[in-house]
Amino acid sequence: MTIRPLIGITSSRHLVSPSYLGLWLAVRLAGGQPRRICAGCRNDVQQIDGLILAGGTDVSPFLFHRSPRPLQHYDRERDTLEIRMLQWARRRRLPLLAICRGAQLLNVAHGGSIHMAVHKAYRNARYPHHPLAHLTFRKMVQIAPASLFGRICGVPTLTVNSLHRQSIDRLGSGLQISACEANGVIQAIEDPSLPFYLGVQFHPELLLYRAVYRRLFRAFINSAAAERVGSSG
Repeated sequence: MTIRPLIGITSSRHLVSPSYLGLWLAVRLAGGQPRRICAGCRNDVQQIDGLILAGGTDVSPFLFHRSPRPLQHYDRERDTLEIRMLQWARRRRLPLLAICRGAQLLNVAHGGSIHMAVHKAYRNARYPHHPLAHLTFRKMVQIAPASLFGRICGVPTLTVNSLHRQSIDRLGSGLQISACEANGVIQAIEDPSLPFYLGVQFHPELLLYRAVYRRLFRAFINSAAAERVGSSG
């Protein structure tokens, strides 16, 4: 019997998280075994074969030396946990997939920064934020074909969803852009020195009806499965 690779998925403390449920399903469909990781939980992570940094609340601007928004809630416990987990996974060269907030946190952990209001930072970047629009609105991104993301997708352009109001600003050390919009908004980053170390600004777990996004999760799980075989050998 094939053992499914164990995938740690970070989340908030909320008992019901739509993002976590979507990622749980994506990981299961791709052949992995999901395990939830959250601040304040008993996180047994020593046996995980891959890590997903999930979406959620805005990354604390204190991490990139900016002032917080008035009345905005920040989950600094989660920030701290996820940066620690990211660094732990990187030292072990574990496959990492960072999604939306996770991609922004990945960039900050590498010394980069974030645009706190994407519509102010770029022209033609006013995206709808009504919950119904989150289900239907799509935008086009251009993909660097030689990147890991480009090799997985196998297409030069891709339509993605848009649930973010912030975006990557100054790129972190060691990272490269692997997809962006025509207006300049960065949609995917990666570290080419590692086998699988990828951050995407959109939410592929909400687009599983398209084969390209299922392929993204399968590539991640296959990399984690290879890590399991390598570590046991």
